Amino acid sequence: MTDTSGLPQHWRRPLAGVLVVTLVTLGVFADTWASIVAIWSRSETFTHGYLVAPTSLWLIWLRRRQYRDLRAEFSWFGLILSIAGGFMWLVADLVHVLVVQQWAVVGILISSLWAVLGTGVISSMLFPILFLFLMVPFGEAFIPPLMDYTATFVVTLLRLTGISVYREGLFFTLTSGNWSVVEGCSGLRYLISSFTLGTVYAYLNYTSYKKRAVFIAVSFLAPIIANGFRAYMIVMIGHLSSMKLATGVDHIVYGWVFFGIVMFALFYIGSFWHDAPNSSEITVKEEGPFDAEVASEPRYQWFGFAAILVCLTIWPPISHGLSGLQNSNVVVPERFSHPALDTWLPADPPDWGWEPNFKGVVAESRTFLKDEQAVVGLYFANFGDESQGGELVNSQNYLVPQKHKIWRMLRDNDYPVDWGSGYSIVVEEAVLNSSQRELLVWRWYRIGDKNTDNAYLAKWWQLLKRLTGDSAPELLVVVYTELATQELDTARDKLKQIALACCS
Repeated sequence: MTDTSGLPQHWRRPLAGVLVVTLVTLGVFADTWASIVAIWSRSETFTHGYLVAPTSLWLIWLRRRQYRDLRAEFSWFGLILSIAGGFMWLVADLVHVLVVQQWAVVGILISSLWAVLGTGVISSMLFPILFLFLMVPFGEAFIPPLMDYTATFVVTLLRLTGISVYREGLFFTLTSGNWSVVEGCSGLRYLISSFTLGTVYAYLNYTSYKKRAVFIAVSFLAPIIANGFRAYMIVMIGHLSSMKLATGVDHIVYGWVFFGIVMFALFYIGSFWHDAPNSSEITVKEEGPFDAEVASEPRYQWFGFAAILVCLTIWPPISHGLSGLQNSNVVVPERFSHPALDTWLPADPPDWGWEPNFKGVVAESRTFLKDEQAVVGLYFANFGDESQGGELVNSQNYLVPQKHKIWRMLRDNDYPVDWGSGYSIVVEEAVLNSSQRELLVWRWYRIGDKNTDNAYLAKWWQLLKRLTGDSAPELLVVVYTELATQELDTARDKLKQIALACCS
């Protein structure tokens, strides 16, 4: 058995093709790749992204002897997948869904490699290739449910421990002090780190697909459960030390130390089911002259290679051309005339200390109306052509940001509103609290004449509206009122009157 270090002749052209399609993909979709790197740079949660591509190459290099005698040939199925990925990128670009664009460009890269190398080669290195999807900074959608889970877990254990605790949303109070669950407490950072390390560990240590799947699943679930215990222990340390410990930087240190212990235990336990390397994976055939007909590349490969280059470069120009159809009026309603508003009068802006404020707004209007019982604020925001980071549907469009000095969000959930004539919509209902007052806030999207609080449905309506050239405005609507002077049901009725009069 020999293992020469030289590159086999039959691999030189395929590897050149890999280099070309990789560079073309990076160049054509440079803005989307730059957005991925920008998130790696600014968020500690996703800094692992810098290591994903090098790790993928390292995993392939470890088993390079397994691949050297494989024959690469063009795959039309890979080309079809690349076209599908390009279409997905196009749709996401038209409606400004950045995370879908990011998934799409990684999918385009992987399917282009599939097209150049062929199904046989890609299937033999499937895990390192699919591992590239972990470059996408995905997971922020899980933060709210993870935060709620952490708060529930901690409060439940505190009560089981016999400690009195009062909870309001993500805030809870002990006799020793106040605590809140913020984004850093969600455990997303631990979850992503554990899942990434767990997938690599499973690939290197198990040959059984079942064992790999089980270990990866455990590496996903373990940090979620462990994060609950981590948060509970930090609260207990603070409580037992009269809030002298685990309330500052040591809070973070304890968290990472605990995470390190959990990962060590996970890998240690996993080592008991370690599989011996499969001899078929490391066997290398004797070097010898190749059969000219077997080693030669199919005649259609260069035509296919040209086809993949064309299919990679067409999407940005198509997107630019279709952008001309995105003709949304940058207007917001300012005057309203509706029978339901006959009992309402214009009001001066009240001194509530809070008002809607979102990044990227091109045009907005703020109106206050009053009746004998309440003052209601009505806000419309138009984001125009939606610059990067300033989209109508954006997870960063907070009503109240985390760790706000004055306001906190006690509750945030869906609430169905009867829109009349058997038609209803669901709005996002939040209760905002400060030391002086509470506000009831409804928020939803208005795309043309349609209303919803569902971000995915709003994006779908945006796409359909823009492709048909409809110039109706796309708005973010917020109505709000103070809760101190009225019951919750009364406040909801006031918001409903204004909402129906202005948006039905």
